[in-house]
Amino acid sequence: MLIEQVFPSVVSEKSTLRERLLAEALTRGISTEYTEKIESIVPKPLVNAGAFLDRLTGLWRYEFGVPYDIAENRIWGTQMWLPVEHLFNALFCAHSRLLESERTIYLERLANPDLHHDTLVEMIPAHKVGATVPLDFEVAGLSVGNRTVDWVINPQGGRSVLLDVKRRTVDFVHHVGSVGADSAPTEPDHEPSLLFRNVEEKFVEADPDIQLQGVWIHTTIKQDAERLAVAYAALNASKVHFAILGDWKPDIYVLARKDTDRQYLLNLFSAVPSIRFTL
Repeated sequence: MLIEQVFPSVVSEKSTLRERLLAEALTRGISTEYTEKIESIVPKPLVNAGAFLDRLTGLWRYEFGVPYDIAENRIWGTQMWLPVEHLFNALFCAHSRLLESERTIYLERLANPDLHHDTLVEMIPAHKVGATVPLDFEVAGLSVGNRTVDWVINPQGGRSVLLDVKRRTVDFVHHVGSVGADSAPTEPDHEPSLLFRNVEEKFVEADPDIQLQGVWIHTTIKQDAERLAVAYAALNASKVHFAILGDWKPDIYVLARKDTDRQYLLNLFSAVPSIRFTL
């Protein structure tokens, strides 16, 4: 594995992704029969990846991804060695939530190292929504032109939620590029509006009392809370009713026009308010 060449000191134990997925299922008490169904959908290039126990975090990680290319320098990072538990979450959701035709396309993208992390995070909202809450993936006809909306969530007795999922790295690239490889770490000084690029164009105007529309953003670095709020406030309030900063953990940072909308989203995603994502 590449990790043994670039960061050998973090490798405590070695295994294969296939073995670690089986172990993850066993830890969660999932039946052998269902585990085999999940394993059967994993594309070969992915399931044959190497895995290792991270000495620093105690997490099992798998090697699958590409480095950042910043200012003619390769930046090795955790985007190349993601936790096995996150992949298992995504595979579980893909198996239980997607139609077969949707799942086939999703898994093809998941097996592409260049698209892997972006594709993986698309399942985060589905992982957080209750198993009985109806939702649809890559829905056409609700957006501008021929675009699709990543998720349409329809909780019984509640408002529908249209959600686009974005993994943003441009802020990280901007920050690392401005700091330089040999410079001391500094607080991020990027423009938070980069996080919301192309979000407005995804939605048509809608009444938030009937249908909430917004974006789930997976970002690598912390955001300045005040500048983030200003950037969010500048979005078209008739199209974008909320923005969420979140990952696989149970806490999320919610920007919303109304406090009632914020609480509705926290409840929908079984989440608690977060302070991890802002400065």
